[in-house]
Amino acid sequence: MAFERVRSILDSFVQEGIPGVDCIITIDHEEVFRYFTGYADRETGRKIDGSELYLIFSMTKMLTCTCALQLYEQGRFRLDDPVSQYLPAFFQMQLTEQTMDTSAGARVATGSAMGEHTAVTRDDTAKNPITVKNLLTMTAGLDYNLYAPGIRAAIEAGKSTTQELVEAMAQTVLGFEPGTRFRYSLCHDVLGALIEKWSGMSLGEYMQKHIFAPLGMTNTFFGIPKEEKQLQALPKLYRFDEDHRKVVPARLENPYQLSERYESGGAGLTSTTSDYALFLDALACDGMSKNGYQLLQPSSVELMSQNHLTGQALEDFHALHRGYGYGFGVRTHMDSSQSGSLSPLGEFGWDGAAGAFSLVDRKNKLSVSYFQHVHETGFAFQRRLRNALYQDLEERVKI
Repeated sequence: MAFERVRSILDSFVQEGIPGVDCIITIDHEEVFRYFTGYADRETGRKIDGSELYLIFSMTKMLTCTCALQLYEQGRFRLDDPVSQYLPAFFQMQLTEQTMDTSAGARVATGSAMGEHTAVTRDDTAKNPITVKNLLTMTAGLDYNLYAPGIRAAIEAGKSTTQELVEAMAQTVLGFEPGTRFRYSLCHDVLGALIEKWSGMSLGEYMQKHIFAPLGMTNTFFGIPKEEKQLQALPKLYRFDEDHRKVVPARLENPYQLSERYESGGAGLTSTTSDYALFLDALACDGMSKNGYQLLQPSSVELMSQNHLTGQALEDFHALHRGYGYGFGVRTHMDSSQSGSLSPLGEFGWDGAAGAFSLVDRKNKLSVSYFQHVHETGFAFQRRLRNALYQDLEERVKI
């Protein structure tokens, strides 16, 4: 299948200023489309060749939630368990009565902010404990403040591990009672620390043993690579200028990696388009990989991809994706009249701060792995790519 509309959309992204793009589409374990075009480094003229390593930022979140669901299948925790049962620092969290901007985290999602600065006074103690489900669904009341006093103080004191720095996040003043609203935040970083507690491994070790190695993801790991060969495989990072008219070079960094030893469950991984496609393909096929590895049980994939938000929390999420709800680390399609999406209901996935995008469609056993390297791209590119895909699929059915 040619996927001419998808190819045309990808070409148009480059024509509109995105230096380079890479996209893989799989259907029922078969790669049916692969296309990359443009530059890995526009200034030197180095073209994309499909082997690039990308800082995938928040595309990490789906993998972290998958780890948690694997451990859930083993009975290591319950969704309504208080986080403080495993991380005591999160007991009796401070709560503010001030009205907080719950949409602020959206700027992190698109790469237009590397962290949200908040100055909130302590007013009271939260009545609701933060539960594991609150972390999975971003309803804990946390923020995305990478520069919070508690985190900075911990780093200055020489603390550097995932456990140590997540414990420092417990000094955050919650913006709302856990479970009552949605706010894109450091929830999945805290979830990463829980995975370490439940498994007895570091987050990276757990992912390597239970996701990367079994799926054949040989080029996925935490942190910015240090070996020269791997560094050369990284595309240059870019961002839009202040007027959002021109793409300009940006510093190669991952601010979510708070220390050399810190493994961010929310935004810490480096990967390739080919590796990520293996992961998404397994989810699209009810948790079963092409090589026969049961990544998750079908019921767990269903649980991950269901909307878990109601009331004000769902309204909060619509500031990010109208017509979609939020499952465990993923948007999930609920209402095509609101979303304008041609994808079936239940289509799910997430994205990354530098414009990466993932789509999983269990109905058609289809997945899309799309990577680029430009911050502040926004979500319009994703909508255009998604709808071009389903127009191509509709044409395929007619033929």
